[in-house]
Amino acid sequence: MPNIRRIRYATKGLAVMPQKILTDPEWLDALTRVVELGRRLHKDVVVHTHFNHPHEITGITREALNRFAERGITVRCQTVLQRGVNDRADTMQLLVRRLGYINIHPYYVYFHDMVPGVEDLRTSLASGLEIEKNVRGHTAGFNTPSFVVDTMGGGGKRDAHSYEYYNRRTGIAVFTSPSVKPGASFFYFDPIRGLDDEHQALWQLPGERRRMLQEALDSSR
Repeated sequence: MPNIRRIRYATKGLAVMPQKILTDPEWLDALTRVVELGRRLHKDVVVHTHFNHPHEITGITREALNRFAERGITVRCQTVLQRGVNDRADTMQLLVRRLGYINIHPYYVYFHDMVPGVEDLRTSLASGLEIEKNVRGHTAGFNTPSFVVDTMGGGGKRDAHSYEYYNRRTGIAVFTSPSVKPGASFFYFDPIRGLDDEHQALWQLPGERRRMLQEALDSSR
């Protein structure tokens, strides 16, 4: 199909069960055939995976990824920034370096989605930007991930630095995505628990919530 230019196989398996690659040659052979077919057809076939902490990378991981490298299989990593897991600059620096050592390209670091039940894992936009500042320059540019916000409402992935407005006291950030949804604005919110007492209280009042959101929109334009 000429309209299909890229194929991505997404799996957490490389992080949680790398022994699968070492003990199931039929699976690896099948993946290799698809990659080689894509190469002959001039199409990009890659594996996307998720490592969130350097401790997930072991000797077994290295051995498994060596098999991928020997067969010319490209692997990219999409990490999720998580409070208490990898929200320290030294942790993220080590993760990025170790990924590079086993021929995994650090692709994205996502700010955690705003979904029910995991609010305790989210970080502020400010803390993630500070981590990114310390990661950039620590290793080669092509092995430096982009820190992105996957905006709610269909705005797509936006570079975390590209906000139109960000108020660290209210925790409100506004992004735009002119090539995807021209004229639309997209919110990202810091965890309320990280705000000062005054603004935590304001978020409990519907009228104040509306006022802060409207103020953010007006300031972003």
